[in-house]
Amino acid sequence: MLNPYVSLYLGAFVQWGFLMAFLYSLVTSINKPKKEALWLSLIMSVSYSSSLFIDIQNISYMQLLLFDLMTILAILVVSNFLNKNIISSYLLLGLSINSLLFFGMHLDVFVFSNSSPWWFWSFYSLGINLMDFMMIAIFFINKDFLRVVKFKNWLVKISINKAIING
Repeated sequence: MLNPYVSLYLGAFVQWGFLMAFLYSLVTSINKPKKEALWLSLIMSVSYSSSLFIDIQNISYMQLLLFDLMTILAILVVSNFLNKNIISSYLLLGLSINSLLFFGMHLDVFVFSNSSPWWFWSFYSLGINLMDFMMIAIFFINKDFLRVVKFKNWLVKISINKAIING
């Protein structure tokens, strides 16, 4: 696991990143009809900034999981009113992976009572931070740089073909 001070600074950097993504989306969408990035960045900024009002050092993994699930729900609700885009796919992927990692840590620490670090704890720290940075980056890049949307479309195409074949 990371040193608590490093973790605190990383968390502050991620909050700052989502705030900058919101401000960037606000500025770039002023005279444009498409506001998808603005709404999604607002959701992410509010979600991650809400940790300013909680004691992040004493929050449980299950509470973090619930925060991510509420954010996923908010994105899904707002996505019904927006055009589908790359950003929402990346946010849903990142939040889903974060949720799985939070659930895994909850199982490891609270259900199985593991108190000694092992490879999963390092994977958790690296995975959470990589997903957060990926979600921030997608607002600025706005391209399918990891081919997530292409892979999703391929999976949908395969499932539709199987449904047609199986009748």
